[in-house]
Amino acid sequence: MSKLQRIAITSEKGGVGKSTLAFNLAGTLAEKGKVVLVDEDERVQSVLQWSELAPVPFTVVTPEGAEGAVKGARFLVVDSEGRPAVEELIELAQTFDQVLIPCGVSRLEIASTLKLWQKLVAAGGTEAVKVVITKAPPVGRVGQDARDALREAGVPCLDTVVRRYAAHEKAAEQGGLVKDVKDNKAEEAWSDIRGVAWEVM
Repeated sequence: MSKLQRIAITSEKGGVGKSTLAFNLAGTLAEKGKVVLVDEDERVQSVLQWSELAPVPFTVVTPEGAEGAVKGARFLVVDSEGRPAVEELIELAQTFDQVLIPCGVSRLEIASTLKLWQKLVAAGGTEAVKVVITKAPPVGRVGQDARDALREAGVPCLDTVVRRYAAHEKAAEQGGLVKDVKDNKAEEAWSDIRGVAWEVM
Protein backbone atom coordinates (compact mmCIF):
# COMPACT_ATOMS: atom_id res chain seq x y z
CA MET A 1 0.00 0.00 0.00
CA SER A 2 1.32 3.44 -0.97
CA LYS A 3 2.20 5.91 1.75
CA LEU A 4 -0.28 8.75 2.16
CA GLN A 5 1.00 11.88 0.42
CA ARG A 6 -0.12 15.06 2.20
CA ILE A 7 -0.39 18.32 0.26
CA ALA A 8 -1.56 21.63 1.70
CA ILE A 9 -2.49 24.66 -0.39
CA THR A 10 -2.51 28.05 1.26
CA SER A 11 -2.08 31.66 0.18
CA GLU A 12 -0.80 35.00 1.39
CA LYS A 13 -3.39 36.95 -0.61
CA GLY A 14 -6.98 36.36 -1.63
CA GLY A 15 -8.03 35.95 -5.25
CA VAL A 16 -5.03 33.90 -6.40
CA GLY A 17 -6.99 30.72 -7.14
CA LYS A 18 -6.16 28.75 -3.99
CA SER A 19 -9.40 26.80 -3.80
CA THR A 20 -9.63 26.39 -7.58
CA LEU A 21 -6.17 24.85 -7.58
CA ALA A 22 -6.92 22.59 -4.62
CA PHE A 23 -10.18 21.33 -6.12
CA ASN A 24 -8.82 20.57 -9.59
CA LEU A 25 -5.54 19.19 -8.25
CA ALA A 26 -7.55 16.71 -6.19
CA GLY A 27 -9.37 15.71 -9.39
CA THR A 28 -6.13 15.15 -11.26
CA LEU A 29 -4.54 13.15 -8.43
CA ALA A 30 -7.67 10.97 -8.32
CA GLU A 31 -6.44 9.43 -11.57
CA LYS A 32 -3.67 7.84 -9.47
CA GLY A 33 -5.58 6.75 -6.36
CA LYS A 34 -8.07 7.68 -3.66
CA VAL A 35 -8.04 11.39 -2.76
CA VAL A 36 -9.51 13.15 0.23
CA LEU A 37 -9.84 16.93 -0.01
CA VAL A 38 -10.27 18.76 3.29
CA ASP A 39 -11.93 22.18 3.20
CA GLU A 40 -10.35 24.14 6.06
CA ASP A 41 -11.39 27.55 4.72
CA GLU A 42 -14.35 27.88 7.08
CA ARG A 43 -15.25 31.42 6.01
CA VAL A 44 -16.04 30.45 2.40
CA GLN A 45 -15.96 26.63 2.10
CA SER A 46 -15.66 26.93 -1.68
CA VAL A 47 -14.57 23.38 -2.40
CA LEU A 48 -17.27 21.91 -0.19
CA GLN A 49 -19.90 23.93 -2.06
CA TRP A 50 -18.49 23.04 -5.49
CA SER A 51 -18.47 19.33 -4.65
CA GLU A 52 -22.20 19.48 -3.93
CA LEU A 53 -23.00 20.88 -7.40
CA ALA A 54 -21.63 18.03 -9.52
CA PRO A 55 -20.06 14.57 -9.03
CA VAL A 56 -16.30 14.53 -8.49
CA PRO A 57 -13.88 11.56 -8.27
CA PHE A 58 -12.72 12.37 -4.74
CA THR A 59 -14.12 12.90 -1.25
CA VAL A 60 -14.54 16.41 0.17
CA VAL A 61 -14.83 16.74 3.94
CA THR A 62 -14.60 19.31 6.71
CA PRO A 63 -11.69 19.02 9.16
CA GLU A 64 -13.97 17.19 11.57
CA GLY A 65 -14.60 14.42 9.03
CA ALA A 66 -11.03 14.05 7.80
CA GLU A 67 -9.75 11.37 10.16
CA GLY A 68 -12.28 8.72 9.17
CA ALA A 69 -12.29 9.62 5.47
CA VAL A 70 -8.53 9.38 4.97
CA LYS A 71 -8.35 5.62 5.59
CA GLY A 72 -6.98 3.92 2.48
CA ALA A 73 -6.34 7.22 0.69
CA ARG A 74 -3.25 7.81 -1.40
CA PHE A 75 -3.48 11.60 -1.33
CA LEU A 76 -4.66 14.08 1.29
CA VAL A 77 -5.17 17.57 -0.13
CA VAL A 78 -5.98 20.41 2.25
CA ASP A 79 -7.44 23.71 1.12
CA SER A 80 -6.26 25.69 4.12
CA GLU A 81 -7.57 28.96 5.42
CA GLY A 82 -6.11 31.89 3.48
CA ARG A 83 -3.61 34.41 4.85
CA PRO A 84 -2.16 32.23 7.60
CA ALA A 85 0.27 33.56 10.18
CA VAL A 86 3.90 32.61 9.63
CA GLU A 87 3.68 30.28 12.63
CA GLU A 88 0.77 28.45 11.01
CA LEU A 89 2.69 28.15 7.74
CA ILE A 90 5.66 26.67 9.57
CA GLU A 91 3.34 24.17 11.22
CA LEU A 92 1.94 23.23 7.79
CA ALA A 93 5.48 22.79 6.45
CA GLN A 94 6.33 20.48 9.35
CA THR A 95 3.13 18.45 9.01
CA PHE A 96 2.70 18.09 5.24
CA ASP A 97 4.92 16.59 2.56
CA GLN A 98 4.36 19.65 0.39
CA VAL A 99 2.89 23.10 0.89
CA LEU A 100 1.91 24.99 -2.26
CA ILE A 101 1.47 28.76 -2.21
CA PRO A 102 -0.32 30.18 -5.28
CA CYS A 103 0.95 33.57 -6.41
CA GLY A 104 -0.50 35.88 -9.06
CA VAL A 105 1.62 37.72 -11.58
CA SER A 106 1.26 41.33 -10.45
CA ARG A 107 4.19 43.20 -8.94
CA LEU A 108 2.35 43.49 -5.60
CA GLU A 109 1.59 39.76 -5.46
CA ILE A 110 5.18 38.85 -6.24
CA ALA A 111 6.48 41.29 -3.61
CA SER A 112 4.04 39.92 -1.03
CA THR A 113 5.09 36.33 -1.74
CA LEU A 114 8.76 37.28 -1.51
CA LYS A 115 8.22 38.91 1.90
CA LEU A 116 6.40 35.82 3.11
CA TRP A 117 9.24 33.62 1.89
CA GLN A 118 11.81 35.76 3.69
CA LYS A 119 9.84 35.39 6.92
CA LEU A 120 9.74 31.62 6.46
CA VAL A 121 13.48 31.50 5.80
CA ALA A 122 14.13 33.49 8.97
CA ALA A 123 11.95 31.06 10.92
CA GLY A 124 13.49 27.98 9.31
CA GLY A 125 10.25 26.65 7.82
CA THR A 126 10.83 26.43 4.08
CA GLU A 127 11.73 22.82 3.30
CA ALA A 128 8.31 21.64 2.09
CA VAL A 129 7.14 24.95 0.58
CA LYS A 130 6.90 25.79 -3.13
CA VAL A 131 5.21 28.63 -4.98
CA VAL A 132 2.85 28.07 -7.93
CA ILE A 133 2.30 30.94 -10.35
CA THR A 134 -1.43 31.24 -11.02
CA LYS A 135 -3.83 33.36 -13.05
CA ALA A 136 -1.19 34.11 -15.67
CA PRO A 137 -2.30 35.51 -19.04
CA PRO A 138 -2.70 32.62 -21.50
CA VAL A 139 -0.60 34.43 -24.11
CA GLY A 140 2.95 35.64 -23.63
CA ARG A 141 5.55 35.05 -20.94
CA VAL A 142 4.15 37.05 -18.03
CA GLY A 143 3.67 33.93 -15.89
CA GLN A 144 7.08 32.52 -16.69
CA ASP A 145 8.69 35.90 -16.01
CA ALA A 146 7.00 36.08 -12.59
CA ARG A 147 8.19 32.56 -11.80
CA ASP A 148 11.73 33.33 -12.89
CA ALA A 149 11.82 36.58 -10.88
CA LEU A 150 10.89 34.69 -7.72
CA ARG A 151 13.43 31.98 -8.48
CA GLU A 152 16.16 34.58 -8.92
CA ALA A 153 15.25 35.85 -5.44
CA GLY A 154 15.74 32.33 -4.07
CA VAL A 155 12.10 31.24 -3.91
CA PRO A 156 11.46 27.66 -5.12
CA CYS A 157 8.67 27.59 -7.70
CA LEU A 158 7.04 24.83 -9.69
CA ASP A 159 7.86 24.87 -13.40
CA THR A 160 4.18 24.76 -14.29
CA VAL A 161 2.38 28.08 -14.66
CA VAL A 162 -1.40 27.94 -14.21
CA ARG A 163 -2.98 30.18 -16.81
CA ARG A 164 -6.15 32.20 -16.29
CA TYR A 165 -8.93 30.76 -18.43
CA ALA A 166 -12.65 31.45 -18.26
CA ALA A 167 -13.07 27.67 -17.98
CA HIS A 168 -11.94 27.88 -14.35
CA GLU A 169 -14.68 30.38 -13.52
CA LYS A 170 -17.26 28.28 -15.35
CA ALA A 171 -16.22 25.18 -13.40
CA ALA A 172 -16.50 27.06 -10.11
CA GLU A 173 -20.01 28.25 -11.01
CA GLN A 174 -21.23 24.86 -12.22
CA GLY A 175 -19.31 22.61 -9.85
CA GLY A 176 -17.15 19.78 -11.14
CA LEU A 177 -13.70 19.89 -12.66
CA VAL A 178 -12.40 22.34 -15.21
CA LYS A 179 -11.90 19.57 -17.77
CA ASP A 180 -15.63 18.83 -17.74
CA VAL A 181 -17.00 22.30 -18.58
CA LYS A 182 -18.08 23.23 -22.07
CA ASP A 183 -15.32 25.61 -23.04
CA ASN A 184 -12.85 25.49 -25.89
CA LYS A 185 -9.98 26.17 -23.49
CA ALA A 186 -10.98 23.59 -20.87
CA GLU A 187 -8.32 21.13 -22.06
CA GLU A 188 -5.55 23.75 -21.83
CA ALA A 189 -6.70 24.70 -18.32
CA TRP A 190 -6.70 21.03 -17.32
CA SER A 191 -3.22 20.50 -18.77
CA ASP A 192 -1.88 23.19 -16.43
CA ILE A 193 -3.39 21.42 -13.42
CA ARG A 194 -1.99 18.10 -14.61
CA GLY A 195 1.42 19.75 -14.80
CA VAL A 196 1.13 20.78 -11.16
CA ALA A 197 0.03 17.24 -10.22
CA TRP A 198 2.98 15.69 -12.05
CA GLU A 199 5.39 17.94 -10.19
CA VAL A 200 3.94 17.26 -6.74
CA MET A 201 3.91 13.50 -7.33
